[in-house]
Formats: sequence, C-alpha cells, structure tokens
Amino acid sequence: MPDHWRLCWRPFSLWRWRRDGEQRRDQGLHVELEDPHGLQAAGEISPLPERGRSGADPLHGGHLQALRRQLEPLDVTAGCRQLDHWLRHMACRHPCTAFALGSALWRLDQQRHRDSGEPLCDGAGGNPAAEPPWPTVGVLPSGPPALRALERGLARGWRCWKWKIGALPWRQEQPLLAALLSRLAAVDGTLRLDANGRMNAAELSPWLEAAADPRISWLEQPLAPTDPLLERLLCSPPIPGVQLALDESLTQLDQVEELLRAPPENRPLLVIKPSQLGDPRRLAGLLRAWPGRCVISTGFEGRLGRAVVHDLAKLAAVGGSPAPGLGATA
Repeated sequence: MPDHWRLCWRPFSLWRWRRDGEQRRDQGLHVELEDPHGLQAAGEISPLPERGRSGADPLHGGHLQALRRQLEPLDVTAGCRQLDHWLRHMACRHPCTAFALGSALWRLDQQRHRDSGEPLCDGAGGNPAAEPPWPTVGVLPSGPPALRALERGLARGWRCWKWKIGALPWRQEQPLLAALLSRLAAVDGTLRLDANGRMNAAELSPWLEAAADPRISWLEQPLAPTDPLLERLLCSPPIPGVQLALDESLTQLDQVEELLRAPPENRPLLVIKPSQLGDPRRLAGLLRAWPGRCVISTGFEGRLGRAVVHDLAKLAAVGGSPAPGLGATA
C-alpha cells in the first residue's frame, strides 16, 4: 500500500465522428490518481481539437508534473485540498484536465462513502456500457448523405436526430431539410439543427423561419461566439416557436454559471460537453441548482469519460432537461 499520493498518465486513442460522417483518430490521456490509503481512481483528458485553445491541455502531460511533485508529500486531507486548489485556479486554463482530475476525485469520494457505509450521492462511476434511460440521438452528416444516414438509423428504431447544417448554402440545404422532416413526420420523429456557428447574417433569417417547425427541437449555435449579431439575437424578444441553444459559445463552467444566473431574454438551452469544460462535480452542482436548462452532450469520449458524461446526463434528465445529446452515427 502506498504512503503517498500517486499521479500518473498515459496516452490512449479516441475515435470521433467528423461532419461528413467519417471517423477521425484523436489522442487523449488516461490519468490515474491514488491516495495515501491506496484508494485508486482515474479520469480522462480528451480534448476536441476544434474547441480547445492551443496548448490548453498538452497531451505530453507536462502541466501535470508540478502538481504531482506538490501532491507526493501530502496526507489525504492536504492532498485533496491541493487538488481542489488546482481545480479552482487552473480549470480555466486546462478545462479537459480539470474534467479528468474532478472525475477521479468524484470516484474517490464515492469509494470513501461506500467504505464508511454512508449513503451514496449522485456520482461518477456508473457502467458506461449500460443501456441509457433515454432515446439514442442520431447524428446526421452534412449535405445529401444525411438522407441515407437517416434511413439507416430509422431502421434501428432511432427517432431523435441532430443535423449539422451550414456546410452548403441555405438554398441547397433547406430542400434537404424538407425531405428529412417529411420522413420524420411519418414516425413522429424530431430534429435538432446544429450550425456550429457557421451562419452569417444573410442566412440567419431563413433558418430562424425553418426552426419554427414543431418537429425541430432547437437551433444550436447559429452564429459564431464572436459575432455581435449573436448577442443581439439572444437579447431580442423570443421568436415564437423557436428554441435557441448555445454550444461553441461555452468554453468554461464560469460562462455556464453566468448564463444560468443571468439568462438572456431568449433563455437559450445550454448544450454542455462536460469533458471540455472542467470539474464535473461543479457541473453537477449547477445542474441541481438550475434544472432544465442544460443538455448534456458527448464529445465522443473514451470509456472513462463516457461513464461520467452519462452520470451527468442522468442528473440533468432528473431535473427536466430535454433528452441528452449523447449521439451515435448511423
């Protein structure tokens, strides 16, 4: 049994879906944490390259070396304090690392509760292979391949879909939208539109009109986070029948909490990718404090990250959030 904290990491591979429906290979880090009493837990650093700032969560693990040196001489209590201090002050710089360390601490806390016989709180560590208590969300690729992907998913019984828009001019995409909605109407299906911030001012109006269709659950990130038109849109009176959502605008949990505390007039849904934003324990607290405002979404994490994301999705669903954005590609 060790008599000191142990922090180590190793690389692992991630497979993720691109907008065109093909897979790409990314790298992550498996982070292991062991306390002086021998309790072990692990987390996952799995940054999305298109979301992260350069060097934010370096995959050589160099940013963890100083933390390891600080932990080694500490007892359990002091080590937990040091880790919490790191998470408070460094999570904004290294959000994916904060997710990994927070996940490991969450699991360690669960183990201590089990060992002491105390009732378990909501927490990480569920079985990531277990069947989730919500429908599968099919992720449709951009452009015409979406129609073929929809048919494959319908054959599997899927009825909820997310479609990546903005790859083609709106005049080419909206006939595809009409075809998708016509097919979904026959099975009472729903569609989420995700622009990934690719729209410009000229395209916004026709897409807002299209998003008023009752079969469309929401229009996600229509404009880039830096586009001044996005702030004006959020501060304008709500558009009847249109639910807006934010995704790429959210880069850390401080932003999420700020939006929850002082929501814009339109009260957008917040599409949260926990593995990209920081300590999952803090996010769990936000989900409890402001139920029904956040949709938990996947970044196509590995096994460890997926288990934590599923736990958070269950917590959000209990609070009345829409079915999570935990998708699969047909």
